[in-house]
Amino acid sequence: MRILFVSNYYPPYERGGYEQLCRDVAAALRVRGHDVHVITSDCGVSTSRVEAGIYRVLRTEVDWRPYLGTIGYFLGRDRRERETVARFRRVLEGVRPDILFVWGMYNLPRALLAVAENWGAVEVVYYLCDYWPALPEAYVLHWQEPALHPVLSPAKQWLGKLASPESRGYRPRLDHAVCVSEAVRQRLREAGWPLERAPVIHNGIDPAPFLGRARTWNRRQPSAPLEALYAGRVSPEKGIETAIDALARVRDLGLPAHLSIVGRGPRGYVAGLKATVRRRGLKAAVAFRNWVARDEMPGLLAGCDALICPSVWAEPLPRSLQEAMASCKVAVASRVGGIAELIRDDENGMLFPAGDAGALARQLERLIRDPDLGSRLALAGMQTIIDGFTIARMVDEVEGYLLKLAEVRQAICTKAASRLAAT
Repeated sequence: MRILFVSNYYPPYERGGYEQLCRDVAAALRVRGHDVHVITSDCGVSTSRVEAGIYRVLRTEVDWRPYLGTIGYFLGRDRRERETVARFRRVLEGVRPDILFVWGMYNLPRALLAVAENWGAVEVVYYLCDYWPALPEAYVLHWQEPALHPVLSPAKQWLGKLASPESRGYRPRLDHAVCVSEAVRQRLREAGWPLERAPVIHNGIDPAPFLGRARTWNRRQPSAPLEALYAGRVSPEKGIETAIDALARVRDLGLPAHLSIVGRGPRGYVAGLKATVRRRGLKAAVAFRNWVARDEMPGLLAGCDALICPSVWAEPLPRSLQEAMASCKVAVASRVGGIAELIRDDENGMLFPAGDAGALARQLERLIRDPDLGSRLALAGMQTIIDGFTIARMVDEVEGYLLKLAEVRQAICTKAASRLAAT
C-alpha cells in the first residue's frame, strides 16, 4: 500500500505522545514493505531539513508564537489557509496514495479534509487518538484564551469582538475511523460523531528499551523514601497541583516521599507551581526538570518507584503510563478517559478520583507502608504491557484494518471496470 499520513505535528517537533506514536506506526509500516509518506506542518523544524518521504509544508491556522496568532488573524488567515490547501493538493497529486491516514488535525484548517474526502482516488482513514473533531477550530479557542500578559487582556477582548471568529464549517464524514480507546469513541459519539461501528485499537509502545532497564521494584523497606515521578506536559489539565498536595499530605504523616516533575509548559503556570511548592514547604521534596527526549525516558523511569498521572481531563490513553509499567514501576493515575482500559485498580496499578489529593495521598501511603504491594502491582503492570500494549500488536491491527479497506476498494474498482467493459 502507498500510505500518506497527515499529522499537525511530527517529531522531532512534539507537543504530546501522539506525535511519537504517529512516527512509530509510520516507521513500522515502512519496515513491513509499505510505501509510507507523511505530510505535516512546518512547526518547530527548519523547512530546509531534508527527510525522505516527509513533507513539512502545511501552515497551522494559528501561529502560537507570542502575539503572532492575534496579528496573523487580521493579516493573513485566509492567505495561510489557501497556501496550505494548495500545498496539500500538490503532495496528494505527487504521492497518489491508496490510503490517506489522518492522524492529528488540531490547528490545521479542516478545508484539507474537504479536499481529501472529495478526492475520489483515495480512501480516507482517521486514527482518533484525541478529541479534535469535537473541539472548536484553533482560532475560535485563540480568542477565548486570556492574553499572555494580564495588562493586555482588555485589548485582546476588544479585538476578539472585532474579529468575531467562527468555525469555517466543514464537518468530516469519518466514514472510516479507528479510536485509540473506548473512552475516546464514547465521548465523540456523545458529541454527535457517527462512530458506532468504529473499532478500538489501543496504542502501544516498544517495551524493549524499558524492559532492558527494568528491575524488581526498588523499595524494599518502609523507611526508604518513595520516589514519585510526573513526566509530561506541565499544564493545568494535567492536575499537577493534585500531586503536590498529595505529597504534602504524605509528608505531614511523617512518611518519606519525593516528587520529580519533568516536562515543559507555560512559563506563568510553571512559576505558579514552584510558588506553591515553596509555600507548602516542599522545596527539598519536589524537583523540577525540563522536558527530556524520549530515549532518556528508560533511564529516568529506572530511578523512580511510581509514575503519577493526576490528569483532570479525559486522557485518551497515555503512553507514559505504558512506559512506566514496562519499566516495572507502579502506575498511579486518575480514573479518567481511557486510563481504566489500561489500569485495573489494585491489580496492575492504582487509580484515584481526578482532583482528589486525599485519595492520591492514601494510595501513596499504602505504597510506602507496604513494599510487597508495590512489587506485586509493578510486576503485574509490566506483564500487562508485554501481553497487550506493544507497538507490534497495534501495528498488526492497524495494518489489518488498512489492508481490508484497500482490498474492498480494489474489488469495487475491479467490478466497476468490468461493468464498463461490458457496456
